[in-house]
Amino acid sequence: MNTFHHIGIFCKNLEFGKAEISKFANIISFSNEIIDEEIGVRIIFANDAQGIKYELVSAYGKNSPVLGVFSRDKDYLNHVAYCTNSFDKEIVKLRNVGFVPLGAPKKAKAFEGARVIFFLTSLGFIIELVELNKK
Repeated sequence: MNTFHHIGIFCKNLEFGKAEISKFANIISFSNEIIDEEIGVRIIFANDAQGIKYELVSAYGKNSPVLGVFSRDKDYLNHVAYCTNSFDKEIVKLRNVGFVPLGAPKKAKAFEGARVIFFLTSLGFIIELVELNKK
């Protein structure tokens, strides 16, 4: 079974993202910045008083996948993330129901080396699948 983890929001600058999210969400804590050279992102997690986790994501490097969002000037509210103990089975399941992978699984520093993969759903939004208990 998959469990909700976070809402991913792309921002051109993490400090700007922190200031903006604090305007509408009752943020009680921010993580330290995580730089993931492999994926090409800078990340800060924000936690609100209701227990919702937000992932603020900005570009790191010239090949960052975040840059495409900025060039289209849309999709800043980018993805909803779920964790799973059955990572490989869930990938097969999501492919079988018609979701399109947006790349191969990659190890993510934000999750201590656990694998992540992104899928475009038939509803037009992106799901991030995060592997649990694998490093």
